Amino acid sequence: MKFSTAALVVAASAVVSGAAIQKRSVVYQVSDFSAACIPHSTQCLYEFGVFQPGTMQTDPIPCQAMVSANIDGTLPDVMYGACEQSSRTFNVVRDAEGLGFLVQAPVSPRSNTTGVYHIPNSDLVMSDRPNAVVQSYAGPKAFDLDFLV
Repeated sequence: MKFSTAALVVAASAVVSGAAIQKRSVVYQVSDFSAACIPHSTQCLYEFGVFQPGTMQTDPIPCQAMVSANIDGTLPDVMYGACEQSSRTFNVVRDAEGLGFLVQAPVSPRSNTTGVYHIPNSDLVMSDRPNAVVQSYAGPKAFDLDFLV
């Protein structure tokens, strides 16, 4: 089941406000997270591994999306980024406080297991290179995604 763009924006906003999230449990663990726009390019790369604790999974599943940069060089939104050999997808939605990050996997035709994390603006940096002003992620490489209620 795929969420509509509007639903993703609402979910990302909920991550920021904390209104819809209860820290009930960690649903996914992210490792080796990186996000950066490529200097002198029109592309940005999001890349990470995702692991679901409490399952028979033994290794993180690689996920990646190469997407067009925003005109101002900032990291763009991602809708349904792919994870290798998996039904998991990820989304990134920009908001005033940073980036809402969401990983989801279908558990039935009508529901997903969804984990969320908010990347604050303080973890996003702009390069200071002349003619190559681009944004990249400078926060922790590993973090937990909380269950979206």
